Amino acid sequence: MKLLIATLAFAGAYVGVEASQGASVRAPVGVDAEAPVHTVTLSAESLPVVAEKIPTVGTITVTALGACDRPYRIQSVIDNAHPEKVVSYGWRLQRWSEATRSWRPYLSAHSGFIGESQTAEWEPRVVGNPGWYRAVLAVSGEAPLRGERFFVSC
Repeated sequence: MKLLIATLAFAGAYVGVEASQGASVRAPVGVDAEAPVHTVTLSAESLPVVAEKIPTVGTITVTALGACDRPYRIQSVIDNAHPEKVVSYGWRLQRWSEATRSWRPYLSAHSGFIGESQTAEWEPRVVGNPGWYRAVLAVSGEAPLRGERFFVSC
């Protein structure tokens, strides 16, 4: 997000410098100094800056990364008691069903790693399906870890 903001600021500054250099050039012969001025209004969608939640062992954090067609950053820290062995894990995104009054599978992803403890991250997209969701992390040999529910409004 910070890189995007910095890129936009640099591009804006560059365009401003280019425009100011062009403004100091004399008008070509035959151009009426009294010509009508056309005002152009520019607009941009502003997104609030979201404070990143820092994941820890035993917790799942969920952060929305933009507007309605957005991915969600889901993270947790996975401990590996035996760094020389593979740790397999799987993410599940579940959606609350009012009809069955239960959590139903929505999306899933699987991965693994060898080595010390690390932060596991997943960025699923929820498009056009408002409702309550929660993330579940299943690590081989451990009970599933369920995150807090969160609401998707669009």
